[in-house]
Amino acid sequence: MTKTRRPGQGPGRPSSRDAMLDAAEAIVVAHGAVRLTLDAVAREAGVSKGGVMYHFPSKNALLEALVSRAVERSHAAREAQADKLPDAPARALHAYVRASINDPLHNDRVSGALLSVVASDPKLMAPVRDFFRKRLPAISEGVPFERAALVHLATEGLWLMELFRVSPFTRAQRARIKDLLTRLATGGGQVP
Repeated sequence: MTKTRRPGQGPGRPSSRDAMLDAAEAIVVAHGAVRLTLDAVAREAGVSKGGVMYHFPSKNALLEALVSRAVERSHAAREAQADKLPDAPARALHAYVRASINDPLHNDRVSGALLSVVASDPKLMAPVRDFFRKRLPAISEGVPFERAALVHLATEGLWLMELFRVSPFTRAQRARIKDLLTRLATGGGQVP
């Protein structure tokens, strides 16, 4: 497994906790969250089960950490996109569209693999609910709420269809949709 630096992590080796979360993500993506065990994480990360249990005393604690990490990555992706955009009233909404459609931190595969387990556990869904509750006001700042809500709904719909690999759109159609969402987010377009 290739170790990559995570957003906010300094140079050098990843922490053992990060390495364990990387290992857990690799298991979840390859085999599904149902196959995630502390033993499997220990094997994948090359550490003892006791080392895993030091950071994650249970599978649920590990899942909670994976969900929190996915939420943090979504924030980091949006912030990174916002840093690339000019200061404008629709900057947050535009950054959200770019981060969601382009998946710059490759978070979608992990999110998709976690979805079935997280959706059935109210405790695991709490940070996800909180994330969505806070995100819409944050991305709609400076733009009409209705426009932000429409862009948000369309972007999330596209994301979910692609996550479940049921999108009916060709690459060319997806590119046109992406362009329209970007124009709508920045206030430069209307639905044709």
